[in-house]
Amino acid sequence: MIARLWGESDCVRGHIQGDNVIPQSIVRSCRVAIVDDHELVLDGLTMYMRSNAADLDVVISVTGWFELIGHPAFAPDVVVMDLQLQESISIETRVTSCLAAGALVVVVSSLETDELRERSLAAGASAFVPKSSPADAVVDAVRSAWSSVHESNTFIDAQLEILRLYADGLSPVDIGLQLGLSFEVVKTHLSRIRDHYAASGRPTHSKQDLIRRAAEDGLVS
Repeated sequence: MIARLWGESDCVRGHIQGDNVIPQSIVRSCRVAIVDDHELVLDGLTMYMRSNAADLDVVISVTGWFELIGHPAFAPDVVVMDLQLQESISIETRVTSCLAAGALVVVVSSLETDELRERSLAAGASAFVPKSSPADAVVDAVRSAWSSVHESNTFIDAQLEILRLYADGLSPVDIGLQLGLSFEVVKTHLSRIRDHYAASGRPTHSKQDLIRRAAEDGLVS
């Protein structure tokens, strides 16, 4: 089960050799945002995650889209997003905006049609969870989305583009201006790339280390 891979917060993953655990990598908790304009659902899911999923750190719990993107903790690792919010912004725009900022998306909806599921997934959402499902289904979807990226050897497109521009000598400010991203979003992407290398036992203590690791993986020339 995926849950067995996770610890309370930052944890050490390793293998057992005799009576000793040999640490292999550090796995940090997944930072989660929940946005739903039904406060009962919002409060219930927030409390459930905080009480039953120690590996998921709910850092944002808000009722609207603009509250989400304006929150100081944005962008988190995964956004659990209600399909229908009060703001008249399409699910496609919201999902792609989160992905551009470095956040994966799990869409939840009280409307359970194939068309809405396909629209959400086609926009790039990692999962579509009907609200008729138990809370555990949302937790599992978040864990699955996070582990699929965290455990892989690849980065999302936005991270790759930022990494390549960074290796070309652009500063985070210049990268943000070129890609239409805020300075904070660029810094978050670079931090997550460093986290990835640290978790795989290949830490990057400087810009040169980071570029060297990326070159070793064929991500930059």
